[in-house]
Amino acid sequence: MSKYDPSFKPVKHYALVGQKIIISNNEGQILLLQRSEKSGSGGQWSIPGGGLDKGENSEEVILREVEEEIQVTVNNPKPYYVRTYLNKDNDFVVIVAYRAKFEEGKIILNWEHDDCKWVKKQEAFKMDLTVDARDIIDKWSSTQDN
Repeated sequence: MSKYDPSFKPVKHYALVGQKIIISNNEGQILLLQRSEKSGSGGQWSIPGGGLDKGENSEEVILREVEEEIQVTVNNPKPYYVRTYLNKDNDFVVIVAYRAKFEEGKIILNWEHDDCKWVKKQEAFKMDLTVDARDIIDKWSSTQDN
């Protein structure tokens, strides 16, 4: 056990915070989005999500990102996993992963994506997924109440 240090002052650490969401349908499929060349990871497949800005509420952000990226709403997103890592620029990144059920609506993609597909989990792992998407889908598949 370390000794108490009365002169200890914590060092501030900063992180980039992102959120991603697995949206599943009643057939047990998940929604994947193909990233456009105009956005990062062009051509790869991912899941909806985006960055959390200073002062934003976490749940409001994931709902906003879903609305912006695919123009549908989801109800009651539930966080289930947190991924942390250092990116290529040595930034500390925190990704909060959510899950929700697709209710209804027509998916309309914004400029960040070129295509979308509903796929079974095993089919997703055969696709060119982003690193975050691969890890988040893997963790989703091991949770209860998908």
